[in-house]
Amino acid sequence: MNPFHIRAAIGLLQGIALYALYRASDHGGWLSLHPLLFSPLLLAAASLPLLCQTGLGVLRPSRQAAWLAALAVAVAAFGAHDRWRVGLEHAARSDLMPGALAMLGVAMLLFIAWPLILAGESERRWRASYPAYFDTAWKLGLQLMFSGLFVGVFWLILNLGAELFALVGIGGLRRLIGEAEFAIPASTLALSAGLHLSDVRPGIIQGLRSLLLPLLSWLLPLLVLLVGAFLALLPFTGLDSLWKTGHASALLLGASGLLIFLLNTAYQDGSEQPGRVIRLSLRAACLLLAPLQALAAYALTLRVGQYGWSPDRVFAASLVILGACYAAGYGWAALRRQAGLAGVACANIGAAWLSLALLAAVLTPLADPARISVSSQLSRLEAGRVAAERFDFDFLRYRGLRYGHAALLRLKNDPGVDGAVRLKAGDALSEDKPQPKPPAQAVRPRGPVPLPAGFLAQDWKQAAKRTGELPSCLLDGRNECDAYAGDYSGGGKPEVLLAEKLAARLSLFQQNARGLWTLAATYDLPAACPAPLEALAAGQARAVPPRLPDLDAGGLRLRPRYPYAPQECPVAKK
Repeated sequence: MNPFHIRAAIGLLQGIALYALYRASDHGGWLSLHPLLFSPLLLAAASLPLLCQTGLGVLRPSRQAAWLAALAVAVAAFGAHDRWRVGLEHAARSDLMPGALAMLGVAMLLFIAWPLILAGESERRWRASYPAYFDTAWKLGLQLMFSGLFVGVFWLILNLGAELFALVGIGGLRRLIGEAEFAIPASTLALSAGLHLSDVRPGIIQGLRSLLLPLLSWLLPLLVLLVGAFLALLPFTGLDSLWKTGHASALLLGASGLLIFLLNTAYQDGSEQPGRVIRLSLRAACLLLAPLQALAAYALTLRVGQYGWSPDRVFAASLVILGACYAAGYGWAALRRQAGLAGVACANIGAAWLSLALLAAVLTPLADPARISVSSQLSRLEAGRVAAERFDFDFLRYRGLRYGHAALLRLKNDPGVDGAVRLKAGDALSEDKPQPKPPAQAVRPRGPVPLPAGFLAQDWKQAAKRTGELPSCLLDGRNECDAYAGDYSGGGKPEVLLAEKLAARLSLFQQNARGLWTLAATYDLPAACPAPLEALAAGQARAVPPRLPDLDAGGLRLRPRYPYAPQECPVAKK
């Protein structure tokens, strides 16, 4: 079968899967109630089809299926843990999308693991040669970059065409490209086309690489000169000014990362000997990395000693460990004084496997940044290193996720804990959103007319799947509503107006032909204006004719949409 047809089919199926996930999680879909399932499915649907397409022609179908199945299990585990760490008591009302840690971590893990797999399979051994790793990794990176640019230009052309058609009164294309049913599959198909073009035309990737790497390698001498001057000045300036910045670790780690990147653009696969300036810069960069990493580790150690672990410091520690691997390998390669710095290749391969181990640890409970941070902060509090008045209980509540919530509960309920600590832990917990309540408790009838029978007893979660967004008092009870029954549209049938406590909005509900209550309209209220609610409570609200009529055009009923003009609250009569 033609590789293009295979990639197009994979891209189309990926688009359909992503759209199905979008529909199943939107407007009260069944997946919106299962965040532990949605996150793994989304991560797998977004990443694994791309790996499948880039592996065509390199892996045998059976081997590719086995590797993708193993990676799917890993991705699903990371995605489920990402939602689990939020806490099951909060997961149903939290954002369904995977967190930034899971999305970035999974993307990095797959980008590192897949070239290792492809290179090993291409040479039929577990450890491939370094040139194979280098070629595969750069090909994958440039393919994704080229394909992303292709998708961006594709959408630029579609939007330009839509605007041109709109100039002559044809708005169909603009509406079409704005629909998720078209946008999601079209994007995945365009991405598949970009991956195919960059694969069947290897000259594109080779040309980009042959231009990009030598160009970037000439920035290495400049960076080596600046880093060397910085390190040479430190004995005279001291470290105090460095620590006063408050972000010394991040700056040093960033410099180390840039040094590693530019060093590899100059070293490439190790088969070519660069010019004298680049060779000297390569050897100097290998030696400069160690002091940079030592300074970063020292800065991080001081910060942790002062304030304990935080999620950012856990990430920084992971980068320090990885940087130490690079520094040891590169330093050994430079000190051996062998031609070609052969040890750089071994250091890169070792660092790649170490990166996978660190990412796997951070994406699981083993080294979850939230778990480590909560444990560290609790130990500082219990050891008396920080007073209760200065302890950040909000960190446990907001950034500690399920670990922080469990810690607050323990502090609140443990009789052996200091009274001030128990009080502040209880205060932090009490600021959480209230527990769910059924509509019968969250909806408070107001006004002279009682609520119609069956209104509160209706299954509003099922109704939300049909009508879309509803007031939260009907769904989870975390926001209360005042209910006013009456005939507000003049049709002679009972109706209900709900006024949400924390929203300047009224929602009108009517019964349809089957006796089900449905959302008929919403009305915006002026901010901080009690007059409309007072009128509703007194039974004085009445229907008035619209300012503009509906229009019947070609059998379609068009309703007026008034320009936004905020109304002023009427002055109370004395």
